[in-house]
Amino acid sequence: MLDALVHCREHERAYKDCGVTPENQPLLELPPGRSSPSPVGSVWHTALLVSFLVALALLQYQPQLRAPETQFAHLTRVYIATIVYEWVLVGYVWFFGLRRRGVKIAEIVGGRWRSGVDFFIDFGIALGFWGVVLVVLGALSYALHFSGEEAAQFLLPRNPVEMAVFVVLACCAGFCEEVVFRGYLQRQFCAWTGSVVAGVALQALVFGSAHLYQGPKAVLVISVYGAMFGTLAALRRSLRPGMLQHAGQDTLSGLVGRFVLKAAHQLHMLRF
Repeated sequence: MLDALVHCREHERAYKDCGVTPENQPLLELPPGRSSPSPVGSVWHTALLVSFLVALALLQYQPQLRAPETQFAHLTRVYIATIVYEWVLVGYVWFFGLRRRGVKIAEIVGGRWRSGVDFFIDFGIALGFWGVVLVVLGALSYALHFSGEEAAQFLLPRNPVEMAVFVVLACCAGFCEEVVFRGYLQRQFCAWTGSVVAGVALQALVFGSAHLYQGPKAVLVISVYGAMFGTLAALRRSLRPGMLQHAGQDTLSGLVGRFVLKAAHQLHMLRF
């Protein structure tokens, strides 16, 4: 079914070719001789980005290179450094990739909201998608006996200042990661393979691999999460609902996670 999403108008560029259009117009068949959208970056540009993401994850996965808990004493600095990293990735995608092909980030995102109604439509879609995510990833995590708590607990905010910066980080991650993975990479893989299904699957694999530092089980869970994001982007023809859900998920996971761990610790102290 997703393969039908590659049909589009010849004059549309960027993610419009994969079914992402600001107006969410019906997709039309491609002209004769054209079976897939055009790439928005060179092969070397994409290969370098993927290689960097995977190599960094592999380095972080090495036990001797993992940061000990004591190095997370100043989480605000860690958050700010991560925000800079997220925007550096977007800058690389735009400056060395999209800009050279004359493609705007707005085209990759799927345009702007034209009215409050458009926003609430995407917000509603994001909430519905969130419910599906909770069910699917919850069931998968249960089957794998995976919680992700050990990898994330040292990065959870501990005071109001850290919470505020963490929310900024979550919002930046929601925008930046969707642009890089579901916007740029999915578009590239879609163009090269001529299949939206392959584009969704390949970007999801890279997305999961970029989280290898959390362990093999996390790679599988996050890859499925990435595939769900990619499917939503292809079906909705926009990255906006995914960005809303991504930012919301990260924000609540951090803020609620801190209170849950604190309550669990207090309960443990009462028992002993």
